[in-house]
Amino acid sequence: MQLGGYIQALARGLDVVEQCAGVTRAQLVEMGARPDFAEKLLGLHAVYFGDTMFRSRQRKARRTGHDVFTLLDIERYCSKLKARKAWELRQLLAATPREKIPMVAKAKLKEWRPPKDPAPGVRVTRRAGRNHTLSITDSSLNISKLLAVLKTTDKDLLTAAHTVFRGGGGSGQKLQSNVIVRLDELDRIVDGDGEEIELQLTNGATMTGAEFVREKLADVGLITLVHPHHGPVNLYMASRFANTKQRLALSAEHPTCAWPGCNAPAEDSQIHHLTRFQDGGPTNMANMVPLCAYHNAVNDDDPEKPTGRGHLDRINGRVHYLPPWAGPPIPIESPAHPPRSAPAPATPAAPGSALSSGTRTAARPSTEPPTSGPPDSRSGPDPGAPTRHDGKPPALPPNSTSP
Repeated sequence: MQLGGYIQALARGLDVVEQCAGVTRAQLVEMGARPDFAEKLLGLHAVYFGDTMFRSRQRKARRTGHDVFTLLDIERYCSKLKARKAWELRQLLAATPREKIPMVAKAKLKEWRPPKDPAPGVRVTRRAGRNHTLSITDSSLNISKLLAVLKTTDKDLLTAAHTVFRGGGGSGQKLQSNVIVRLDELDRIVDGDGEEIELQLTNGATMTGAEFVREKLADVGLITLVHPHHGPVNLYMASRFANTKQRLALSAEHPTCAWPGCNAPAEDSQIHHLTRFQDGGPTNMANMVPLCAYHNAVNDDDPEKPTGRGHLDRINGRVHYLPPWAGPPIPIESPAHPPRSAPAPATPAAPGSALSSGTRTAARPSTEPPTSGPPDSRSGPDPGAPTRHDGKPPALPPNSTSP
């Protein structure tokens, strides 16, 4: 074959690939092909003429006029994707001019395979006979804090790192940087939506609104935010644990465990966050309630580990039990919210009155909450009397009685 004929044959890419039907690798090698090139030709035949779930895309891709080497370049990009996306890219590149294929392919790969966020951790790179590398991956906020400690220890950051690791310097200085907070973002932070706000620091780091509050209160402990017109609007704490005054106030609202029917004393109970602390729930009075250790554990507030036992929430200032079945919230008894006085006992009707003449009046509906909800096979026993695996109720704390 003359040189021109050979080049023309390779230029008719799919014509060459189609001729590989029924031919083995060994036969292609006998014809003069290199073993690796023979493998690639057979691979192209399997892609464009073999069985596939994506027959429509395969037919459209076969309309290409690319040469063999361009088809191989296309496969190099498609091999980085799973089958469905690979066929979508293959069909696109088959109809793309050869000189634009790299640009189009890289753009699609970047769109469909965004770079993964590196996992936090400490990594060591060791090089034989050369310097090693210790790298730390963490959030931008934490890295900024570490860097702030190094900068306040020594101008040479490597010397500062040695000093800190050896126990010198590194007094844990606070992060010094301007935090850019727009007025609309500050309003949302005050309203309790801090986790949804990302703030930009002038040192390149970012933090959520909730992290901003905790960072600023790390030394103070707690602070009340006061609006110039509306007065106190929120209380933030740097700690997840209630202080002594809060415990006393919560115990006054609920002298016993707030779970329906439980008589465990509040002084032996744990302080439960109605909105979990790890979900941004503040350590303030409106978000806390005393629960015994058992009911604090079975309260259904973890979406990844549902218990099917219902959960507590504060509605209009009062703690309610929300059953797992489709029922109304049940108010929890509390000295802070005494029940309404009972109606006066009925007295005999006077002669000639509406009652004595047989006229009936509609009974007024009760305003008291139900003491129990409808049965539900998923919810298990009554919330106030949970059972263990042996079917017996758990032991109650001292000085408490059965529900």
